[in-house]
Amino acid sequence: MVIYRMRIYRAVEENLAIFHDFFQEHLLPVQLRHGARLVGRWETEDARVVAVWEYDSREAYERVQAAVVADPETKRAQEYRRRLPPLFTEKDEIFMRLAPAIEELAGLAS
Repeated sequence: MVIYRMRIYRAVEENLAIFHDFFQEHLLPVQLRHGARLVGRWETEDARVVAVWEYDSREAYERVQAAVVADPETKRAQEYRRRLPPLFTEKDEIFMRLAPAIEELAGLAS
């Protein structure tokens, strides 16, 4: 069953550009290399950043996460981030699946 992971960050507004650059240059390439699929990334009017990722299953998510954590680029990104100003003050993570009626309409029922 396809699952989605939504992360919502309460960004530090004056550092939004740095936050976006850090994601684009340091985090996204590692995630993609290990099989994560970014559905979209949005910025709200009140400086929240919302990212939605798609995985084939919860097990697939666990495999991707383990590979990302073990990747040497992740450690380098964390070291680089320590030198940056604060990028966000809160982070929330939610796992989701398509509602049954939508799943059927989209032709995704298993």
